Parts: sequence; C-alpha cells; structure tokens
Amino acid sequence: MVDAGELERARDAESVDAHAAALPALSDAIAHGCGHIGETQFKAARAAGVTDSEIAEVAGNPALNILTNYFDVLADTDNDWPVVTPHTHG
Repeated sequence: MVDAGELERARDAESVDAHAAALPALSDAIAHGCGHIGETQFKAARAAGVTDSEIAEVAGNPALNILTNYFDVLADTDNDWPVVTPHTHG
C-alpha cells in the first residue's frame, strides 16, 4: 500500500525512493519534451536502476492514455475514477 504522502509526491514526479522517483521524473521529462529527453535525464534514470522494460512502459503509457482518452471523449464515457484536481504550476 502506498501512503498518501507518496501519492502526493508522485503527482509532482517525486518520491522518497530513488528508483520510484526516477520513473515519474522520466515520464514527466518525456511528456514535456514531446518524446525528446536529454542525456542527463536518461542517465539519471539508468543510475537509479530503471530497466529497458520500465523505460518502454514509461514511454508507451502516455500514448495509450491519450488514445484511451480520445475514445472516451468520443463515446462520452462516464468517469468512474475519483476526480483529482490538477496542480497549477506557476
């Protein structure tokens, strides 16, 4: 079970565990770079023990989510997950 503090840190691509922190940080870098990340981010993920399989999953997951969201919008699917208020980054 993940505690509430760790879930909140994950929303900011952070974690107290180096490996766990590297995954959302890599995902965040990929998303904000439209798939392009610098060597620094890639080396940081590798140094934290992120595997090839995890990198593939982190890269593919946003694409699958976008595709799913488009179909949900077209089908006017009801949201069955709890609503999460987005953070404002300023």
